Amino acid sequence: MSFARAFGGYTRFVKKYPLGSQCLVAGLLWTAGDILSQKISHSQAKIESNNNNSNSSLMSPKEKPKDSCIDWKRVLTMSTYGFFIAGPLYTVWYKTLDKVVEPLLTKWILRRSGKAVLDVSKRQMVWNVALTKVAADNFIFEPPYLSLFFLSTHTMSGTSLKDAWLHLKADFGVTYVTDILIWTPIQLINFRFIPVHFQPQFVNAFNIGWNAFLSYMKHEGSHYHATAEPLAKQ
Repeated sequence: MSFARAFGGYTRFVKKYPLGSQCLVAGLLWTAGDILSQKISHSQAKIESNNNNSNSSLMSPKEKPKDSCIDWKRVLTMSTYGFFIAGPLYTVWYKTLDKVVEPLLTKWILRRSGKAVLDVSKRQMVWNVALTKVAADNFIFEPPYLSLFFLSTHTMSGTSLKDAWLHLKADFGVTYVTDILIWTPIQLINFRFIPVHFQPQFVNAFNIGWNAFLSYMKHEGSHYHATAEPLAKQ
């Protein structure tokens, strides 16, 4: 009973304050995602250190991995991005898709068929709308969104715009391909079965892991250091 009451209160809050609720949740999840990313990196460093005890004994204190030191400045950067950029963008994007896709798709089908009435079942139309939204999300929203992520978080971290651009060129490709592979099935379920006011929240259910991956790509997993010189010469 208490869960049902809490969920009902949350539903009313989301419907009444769609932008505020999404910003709040996005900020919290980006915070959690970055902390998770750092914890995983620390654990991996500790395992590598334990596997190389003979070498680690020769390392200076500055070279030895820090087991549990959270970089809170980094966490603040990622949570700021979640609250002020990711949250508002997702809210506006999902509302736009809900208003635009079905009318445009209906017009396109009518024009193609040459008929005045849709010759498509309601079930098929629902799937057509969901698939179109997934395609729009993958190929219209995600490329500029990921670009904005790399550029904004790097500049907020104190990186020059030139170096932020080099980071984007080095890391965009693998990040975008991973995005398509992971999010296409999730977003198909989201756009097909989830009410629009809950769509950002459904995405947020998967976002801790995804945010941890993006944080990893921005920091430890960046290809920038391996490709910086070739990119700079281009």
